[in-house]
Amino acid sequence: MIRTGKKQDIVAAAVALLAEGGPEALTASALAAAAGVSKANLFHHFGSLDEVVLAAFEDFLLGMESLREPPPATLRDWLETLMAEAAQSLAARPRLSGAYLAFVARARSEPRLRARLEAVVAEARAGFAAIIGGFRPDLSAAQAEALASLVLIAGDGMVIHRDLFPDHLAAQTAGWRALVDLIAGKESTS
Repeated sequence: MIRTGKKQDIVAAAVALLAEGGPEALTASALAAAAGVSKANLFHHFGSLDEVVLAAFEDFLLGMESLREPPPATLRDWLETLMAEAAQSLAARPRLSGAYLAFVARARSEPRLRARLEAVVAEARAGFAAIIGGFRPDLSAAQAEALASLVLIAGDGMVIHRDLFPDHLAAQTAGWRALVDLIAGKESTS
């Protein structure tokens, strides 16, 4: 769910703070100042700082067109589109990968945030599994879900590697293509 207006300004400021200073940088005072709102206005839009962090993650993961739009003609096309969309999003918002890593660090130590994160990931995995199952009706629901988990795990790895090793873009792309080959086989592209 892509946010607009003041809520998006707050989410964007949270991403910047997380990317620049890690989880410790995200305080109510710092976020309000970075977003150009009062703390009261901040908490009018979001119930807690965790809600802001989760909104940023939801916007990134669940806001992907690959989940909302009708998929392309083949599983291979969908997987390549998914990777291209994630790469484009990271390129357009370079701070996003650092914020993502800080978000994961924050979720590790906060059970409530971790539970919400788990729900968002489960929703994305279910969406991925439905798309994969649509392309591969020969798979059981469990197999489609396992492949969906693999795609999410590989995507997480891609985010981490893009952040830590930006000079290895060719190897990262080759790795994703190898995964696509394993999942989609010799399927022809449209």
